[in-house]
Amino acid sequence: MVSMRVEDEIKRLIEIGDDLSRLKLDIIRVLAIFNGVSWMSEIIPDLIKLRGGVLDYPLREELLDRALRELESDGIILLEPRIRGMPYSRHIYEDKLVRLRDLPVARRALSRDPVYGSYVYRQMELIRRALEDRE
Repeated sequence: MVSMRVEDEIKRLIEIGDDLSRLKLDIIRVLAIFNGVSWMSEIIPDLIKLRGGVLDYPLREELLDRALRELESDGIILLEPRIRGMPYSRHIYEDKLVRLRDLPVARRALSRDPVYGSYVYRQMELIRRALEDRE
């Protein structure tokens, strides 16, 4: 069952805490924040936003590729090759859409996670301030 796998994997990754596990957990956090989807080419900027610009592990492309492959083989995410258009251009390129298999379960499992909660809180504060400035 996918939902049990997602919840168990999140708990396992929190306990392990090595660089690969922290990256995999951050990928799940990013996907949960962005409604379960992100482009592979946007994962690194999203990870940096999640952590407020300070990552506590070395972010290398090969580590990211390994984390995504393992999350896919564990049944946590789907990687779908897609064609994308480039902004302000007529050019297209192949990217991969990264999709979380069970968004509600991931969000529930992350509900007490301080990194996830901190990002969501910061975003809500930005929205609140923007709305206050409009009044």
